[in-house]
Amino acid sequence: MFNKIISLSLNPAIDITLWTDTLHSGDNIVESERYDAAGKSMNVSRALRAYGVESTAIVLLGKHNIFRYEDRLINEKMNYKVIVIDGYTRENLSIVQPDHTVTRLMRDGFCVEHEKIQEILDILSEEIVENSLVVISGKLPRGISPNVFMSICKHIDSLGAKISIDTSSLSMEEIIKIKPFIVKPNLEEACHIAQRQLVSEQDVIDFGKELNSNGITHCIVSAGADGIYYTSTENPSMRILVPSIDVCSTVGAGDCSLAGFIYALQEGKSIEKALRVAAAFGTAACLTEGTNPPPKLSYANILQQVYIEKV
Repeated sequence: MFNKIISLSLNPAIDITLWTDTLHSGDNIVESERYDAAGKSMNVSRALRAYGVESTAIVLLGKHNIFRYEDRLINEKMNYKVIVIDGYTRENLSIVQPDHTVTRLMRDGFCVEHEKIQEILDILSEEIVENSLVVISGKLPRGISPNVFMSICKHIDSLGAKISIDTSSLSMEEIIKIKPFIVKPNLEEACHIAQRQLVSEQDVIDFGKELNSNGITHCIVSAGADGIYYTSTENPSMRILVPSIDVCSTVGAGDCSLAGFIYALQEGKSIEKALRVAAAFGTAACLTEGTNPPPKLSYANILQQVYIEKV
């Protein structure tokens, strides 16, 4: 479907997961740890690669801890291009206790200098071919305002590419101006974008339909254990229901849902099949620690238990 898939990580993160038997004031012993080169767009590229779909990851990295992030990309044989930013790539610490309770500490990251915006535009011009899909997910970093972000998206559009957006940094009006091909917030992000609480199923469907009526083809709202809500300019509105599981970690699950949808479209699957794959990807990802792609056996098992309701 797409001639090329590109992920643009404007605000990536180093996800550090620490496992400890206790968490209280004073000393706590770390039993084990891991770190992942993460951020929402990179999570999409990683999940796609795990299922045989290659993408090019364009990533902004702070020069002071670039080695830690890039080491993981090299180890995972990711196809990537780096734009070096003065400062540090943000680091997120997740402290996991034996009962799977997770405490997260979210650090701030670099500020993107104005002159780096042109470098972003230049590398996009080099990488994009006609009918590419550019995935841009996550909160905007300091230095990239919504107006700057919209200018980046306008540049992508001028190169003949489609855009997928998953960010809570934009208003409904700003998203509508961009007219992305795919919008994929989670339920909390959708409420933030809509500037109202989306309490009922109809509330979520109405939110998606508002985006669709303004030229956005696919709206996918992930809602955790409640599954996925989908609206479109081309297809009936649907709710995708998922089986109950023992959740290990929800970090990156929404990104894996988006990766599943893109993966299935790229494989030529129908929209209903793509939505079932998206739901299975996201649910299976909850069975892993950190930001790992969904395990293939778990994904295949869960896919058989996913079903769709027309709404």
